[in-house]
Amino acid sequence: MRFISVVALLCAVGSTSVLADSIDINLHDKAIRGTYVTNISGTQGLSAEMGILHVEPTKNNSESLLHLGLLVTGENWSKSGTLDIAMGARVVYASPDPLELMAIAFGGRVRFSPVPRLGIGGHIYYAPDITSYLDSEEYREAGVRLDYQVLPQAFLYVGYRDVEADFGGGTWEMESEGHVGFKMTF
Repeated sequence: MRFISVVALLCAVGSTSVLADSIDINLHDKAIRGTYVTNISGTQGLSAEMGILHVEPTKNNSESLLHLGLLVTGENWSKSGTLDIAMGARVVYASPDPLELMAIAFGGRVRFSPVPRLGIGGHIYYAPDITSYLDSEEYREAGVRLDYQVLPQAFLYVGYRDVEADFGGGTWEMESEGHVGFKMTF
């Protein structure tokens, strides 16, 4: 029930924004992640993102990680290919029973396209103790992906992601799996 409430809230917030820049959905047999990115009108290269990562039950308890982010984005061209870069911060929240995680994680993502239609990329976000709140002491997320541009506004990809946090009593690993996904841009 909590998962449905969170998805409804994200949809309501997303519907109030102006035109979307992209929707990214990826999954494997035990988890699904959706991310919505929108350009902030009146700014150059500033975008906002929101997303949810939902993992199926482990020990009779499913979990969702929410994030809201603000990023500066841009492209860099060279003779060897195109480099898309986004840098900024995310506020992340999860409540693995009986603990709560809230953190401001800094990082970004990069995608390099050495040849037309093919890209390799990754992302990393990190929150040290000073920007980790509630019960959490540190948050880490990293991932890599290989994508193929099927249409000018549609990408298919395979990737791997690791999401974990440290609490006073040890490390909580939310996910460490490969996935498949697609991204649509508007």
